[in-house]
Amino acid sequence: MQTPAPYDITIHQGATFDLDVEYRDSNGTPVNMSGYTVSGTVWNRMGTTKLADFAFEWTVQASGAFKLKLPPTTTSGITEQGQYDVLITQPNGDKYYLLQGSAFYDPGFTGR
Repeated sequence: MQTPAPYDITIHQGATFDLDVEYRDSNGTPVNMSGYTVSGTVWNRMGTTKLADFAFEWTVQASGAFKLKLPPTTTSGITEQGQYDVLITQPNGDKYYLLQGSAFYDPGFTGR
């Protein structure tokens, strides 16, 4: 069983959010993620309302590198603190949570 790594994020309202991720095994070796899929969501603190779905793009799939993204049109609608997680699905169908943590909200000033 794999335990998700804790990692808190800050989402700036009305700005592009992106997070570079590199999946490594317990020895620190990058994991070849060929055939894997990645999904992730942001929920309110109570886990009752979904605030956003992450888009993702591969940076170097053979090295387990990808980017989680939220466009400004999505972040502009996030108006509260929340929590998130990232789920990976292996080619054989096994699923594991890779990351989880708090999603802090920052309304900023310039974009208002």
